[in-house]
This record gives sequence, structure tokens and C-alpha cells, in this order.
Amino acid sequence: MGSSRWKHCSYGAVTTVAIIWGAGCLAGCSNSTSSSAGSKQSTSSQITPTPTPTAAATSPVPVGPASGSSAAENSASAASNSLFPLKPGDQSVRQGYVNVGNRRLPHRRVYTITDVTKVVNGVTAMVALDQDFDGGELAEESLELLSLDKDGNVLYLGSYTEAYEGGQFVNSTDAWLSGIRGGKSGILVPGHPQVGPSFTQAVVPGEGPATARVVKTGEKKCVPFRCFSNIVVVEENGAELKYYAPGVGGILTVPLSDQPRETEELINVTTLSKTGLDEISAEGIKLDQHARIVSGDVYGHSTPARRTT
Repeated sequence: MGSSRWKHCSYGAVTTVAIIWGAGCLAGCSNSTSSSAGSKQSTSSQITPTPTPTAAATSPVPVGPASGSSAAENSASAASNSLFPLKPGDQSVRQGYVNVGNRRLPHRRVYTITDVTKVVNGVTAMVALDQDFDGGELAEESLELLSLDKDGNVLYLGSYTEAYEGGQFVNSTDAWLSGIRGGKSGILVPGHPQVGPSFTQAVVPGEGPATARVVKTGEKKCVPFRCFSNIVVVEENGAELKYYAPGVGGILTVPLSDQPRETEELINVTTLSKTGLDEISAEGIKLDQHARIVSGDVYGHSTPARRTT
């Protein structure tokens, strides 16, 4: 896929698909945390979410394919999804490594739910900012546009990704929005997951549909941040397994093949201070504004993003 969720990340002269790899649960899994790269993390305070069972784990109902129409994007403020919380200020940090020849190169991803919104195809979407740091320097930055429908499904309505070298903009690697040039939204994470048939996550123009299916529920897994239970495992495009923990969201992804051999694990979850949220939300607004210039054929036709506070 060409969207930020299925993006390609560059490390030096080598490009590889960015996917998350989690080690198995070992004795003595640590509950310790480490701070993220980037100044945004310095203004946050640590929280320790409790992965308690949810209705999704105890009384699931089937989730079918998303149609991509405005009806499928009918958001409801009363809905929620504990497997992918959309709370402004929530920030997760993942430590990753990628094999480049005989070298094992580190990188770090910081994923933040901002208090910025953007109207996409008639739906008010929340803006998540996905930042990838290589050697402490920002290498890629993405907008992800997310919403909830009345059933608690997290909907994926669009994205935009920029690549940087030496702190300078290089190019935009994807830009799509539901309702523009054939883009269609889909279900990123179902509200009531159960093992069953596949569903559509998104249709990106020129890429075709991305599909996923729930393959396991009630799993247990440990990552450096802590150990979790009641995990839901989602297979995406037959290429990787993503693990979602109640109250936290994505904690790791396991590739279904040996190549590319990149790994990422959750190492920290924080709640930003007001100052931190101000900074990260301003960055989200800035990225949306640049998208309207660089990808004017898509974002130039959209409503500008704005803060809700």
C-alpha cells in the first residue's frame, strides 16, 4: 500500500517496508519505559493503562466489509474502541530495528493522537501524527485521519506522508482522502472483533483495496513496555499480524515472511501535557497545510485541518 500505514521508510540508501516485530513473551518481561526521540516527548507524563477485558472480547459480533460510502463513515461521538483509543494527547513510542546488509539499524516511531480535526467526505476525522526518527533525526512524518462509526469501528479516511533528509523536506510519498479521486474509507480496527471473514481497511487510488481479518482473540503477549492480555490479533493483507491491547492500542506487529526483517515493539505510553499537545497539534496543522501545497490535487480540495480547542 502507498498510505502511511503501509508506507515505505528510508534508512540511508536502503528503503524497506515499515512493519513491527515483537519478541515472544519471556520470563521477567519488563514494565519499565524509556523516553521517545524528539522534543515532543519531553513535555509528557507517563501513564500505565490497565488492559481489562472489554465487551469486544467477551461478546463479539461479526464485522463485515466497509463500503467506503459516506454511510459507512457515519461517526458517533458516543462510540468508543478500546483497541484503538482516540484520546487527544495519548502518545505511544515504539523502538524498531531494520536489517541493512549485515547491520542492524535502529529507529524510533512516535504516534500521537492530536486535538486537530479535519472534515473528510462529510465526516469530522481526528488527526493522528506518526513520526519516524532515525538516529534521533526526523526521517518521516505522516498524518492519519481516523474516526469512529456508531458501532465503534475505527475508520481510516486518509493519510499523507513526507520524507526528510538532514531536516529538509525530500518528497511526499502518499496522499489520499476518502471521497477524492476514488479514495474510499474502511475499517482500520473493528469495534467488536471476532475471528471471521476479511474486511476492507481502505481503498487508496492506484493501490487497490487493503484488507484485513481478525485471526485471534484473547491472546497474551509481552513487549518491553509491559505484558498484556485479552489481545486481538489482526492479519493485514496476508503480510503481517498486528496485535492490539485493550486500553492501549497497537503494541507490536509480526511479519508473516522473513523479508523485510524489521522489528518494532511498544516501549512507552504517555499522556502529553498541555504544552506538549500544543506543540504536536501545531505540527499536525503545519503538515496539513503543506499537504495542500505539495499534493494539491488531493488535499487542495479538502477542508483545512483545525484544532478543536
